[in-house]
Amino acid sequence: MSDSSNHKKSSLWNDQKYSVITLSCLISGSTFGAYFCYNRYLRQISKATDIPIGIFRKRWLYGKVTAVGDGDNFHFYHTPGGVLGGWGWIRRVPKSPINDSMNNDKYISTGKKTKSKSVVSPKSFFSRSILNFKKKSYSSNSIMQLKVPYKNLRNLPTIPVRIYAVDAPERAHFGGVTQPFGDEALVWLSYKLLGRYIWMKPLSVDQYNRCVAKVVYWTWLGWRNISLEMIKEGLAVVYEGKTTAEFDGEEMKFRFYERRAKLKKKGLWVQRRVVSPGEYKKSMK
Repeated sequence: MSDSSNHKKSSLWNDQKYSVITLSCLISGSTFGAYFCYNRYLRQISKATDIPIGIFRKRWLYGKVTAVGDGDNFHFYHTPGGVLGGWGWIRRVPKSPINDSMNNDKYISTGKKTKSKSVVSPKSFFSRSILNFKKKSYSSNSIMQLKVPYKNLRNLPTIPVRIYAVDAPERAHFGGVTQPFGDEALVWLSYKLLGRYIWMKPLSVDQYNRCVAKVVYWTWLGWRNISLEMIKEGLAVVYEGKTTAEFDGEEMKFRFYERRAKLKKKGLWVQRRVVSPGEYKKSMK
């Protein structure tokens, strides 16, 4: 009788021990799994140098453009997971201030001024997409009349992004002179991206610690590659750097559309002699 009682107690103890071990394993596994998923899919990245090596050329990052600095770069506020990641209801997304100015004189420092009244461009994603559908191309004057819907939002944990494959005309920096179509490229890029949610594919980090990236955004006509759109509009040239150029396997496509823009005299190609941004920077040294 005593042996039978001891056997039951031993079995009960073993069952409890295995239950505790199983529960501990489940809790540890769940905690590790949650940490892994958060770290891989939901952790916000705030610097180009913090982007994990495994993301480059393989994964896309989702976020909002909060500031545009030049015709080929901007600041990206990473919102991993979007709404499902809690952004907008648990995690705060910075709100871009509305640009109330009726022209771009205050938006750019040395912009070309026009006497004609500015075109009041709509702020909403839907309205801008409709306008993009109706307006196939832009002239210099029409670009400078576009109303950039938002103002730049600074002092945020953002990733500085350099758009891949293209080089936009230089603007006035450190006492220099703005290249023709430098301000147009800035206004056009701001109009297209500022305050918009985009996807970017990191390709590399340049010497200024900016993320060189492929950037796409959604319209009612499908996905748009911002670098390719700039080339088509004649607001940038194909990047000339031999060692630092990033094309993500699409160099021939960019060369083709650059030749088309040149033949159609789009944007900067209306000039008799085009000085590339690379040549311009060399001449300023």
